[in-house]
Amino acid sequence: MSNATNSRDAILHAALQLFAERGYESVGINELTGRAGITKPTLYYFFENKEGVFKAILAENYRKFNDLLRTVSVYVPNREFYYEDVYPVLIRLVETYFSYAKENTTFYLMVLALAYAPPTALTTILTKPYVAEQFQIVTNLFHQIAAAHLNLQGKEASCAHSLIATVNAAIGLWYQDDAPLDKESAKRIVHQFMHGIFA
Repeated sequence: MSNATNSRDAILHAALQLFAERGYESVGINELTGRAGITKPTLYYFFENKEGVFKAILAENYRKFNDLLRTVSVYVPNREFYYEDVYPVLIRLVETYFSYAKENTTFYLMVLALAYAPPTALTTILTKPYVAEQFQIVTNLFHQIAAAHLNLQGKEASCAHSLIATVNAAIGLWYQDDAPLDKESAKRIVHQFMHGIFA
């Protein structure tokens, strides 16, 4: 790995740690470069400014995450068998959220914190397209499901919001050591969710 790659990665790693710990607005360039062990000109060379660093963190992490969600969000109807119909695709989706949160904990916790930032905040504005893309991926999954389960037609967006919110709440509890992120937790979430939408 080249020195340039090392420097760029060091900046991204340090910035992510600081933004997750203290929030974007509270972190200055001097602190960021000090944590990364690089000079200001090096940061400016790679990212131009702090906003550029934040944009790179979002792009690299969300691209990977949303691609994973897109890959697992494929519904294959099998209405005769409950455990081979909607259930398996929702389990895959929830487990993908869980595994990404566990493998990329710092990024995911930053994302959860940003969800409650004011709508006019720079971080909200920069994050919004990625969040919208993720929401659309899950909504599209429910459009697939609604084509086979007509009672869900017109409810696809609300189903996506509800499921994502429930999953994020579980991840938040896991971070506080109040709940595990395992197969049983995924099953409980999906059972509870499906009982609601099919009631």
